[in-house]
Amino acid sequence: MLMAVMGQSCSSNPEDKGSVTAILNQIAIDYDESGVWTGAMDPTATINYGDMVFSHNASPGTDSWTGFVASRVNFIGNVSEKNWRKHPFVYAVSTYGGISGPGTPYLVACWNRDEKPEGALTTTPSCSVSYGSEGSLFRPLSVFVTNTSYAYFAMSAGTSFSKIFEPGDYLKLLAYGITADDTLTGPAEIYLANYVSMYDAPLMQWSYFNLESLGVVKRVFFTMESSDNGEQGMNTPAFFAIDRMAIMPQ
Repeated sequence: MLMAVMGQSCSSNPEDKGSVTAILNQIAIDYDESGVWTGAMDPTATINYGDMVFSHNASPGTDSWTGFVASRVNFIGNVSEKNWRKHPFVYAVSTYGGISGPGTPYLVACWNRDEKPEGALTTTPSCSVSYGSEGSLFRPLSVFVTNTSYAYFAMSAGTSFSKIFEPGDYLKLLAYGITADDTLTGPAEIYLANYVSMYDAPLMQWSYFNLESLGVVKRVFFTMESSDNGEQGMNTPAFFAIDRMAIMPQ
């Protein structure tokens, strides 16, 4: 079931003629009254920008999902209420909206922390982007990234299962590519938090993430890495947000 359909032609990146940049307020997406995509808990739903496909998986019985969910939630919430994981706060970003401004849409991602990069060659990764029909090639160019409010406050204040970050702690977003012959490329990396001193804080604004080093691929996928880990893997909430994914079809 396609929950987001093309509303008008995709925009080309003026800096790279022929590229396609996913600008979410150019497509028709249904949102609930809070500003969250109505397909968030629909296991058959996908987010498409033209031929660009953002992965999405949901398990309504457990009220959980992985992959990408569109959001235009424009508030952060009351931290003292410990409501970080509740709807719609879990879909918020500290910028109050996407690159286009407060209240404009962006994509919130939830990564399956059990995944390993090499597993992407046999199983579709939880947070991945493809283009066109299966196996179609493209060159990833860039994407803007930031923390979700949930991840930001978890690193700043701690939770029952994750620590307050201090000097030496970090959270990274990593991007990999899968080539036509099923070879992994990357990773390209960007810090969502990098505590060098006690004055550092998690990323609070949209930051440019260059993906060109991944080369020509048939799929891009994202993973995460944190300094805070336990027996079950990464303790830091496995959430991040993206906007303006740009690619060059081949």
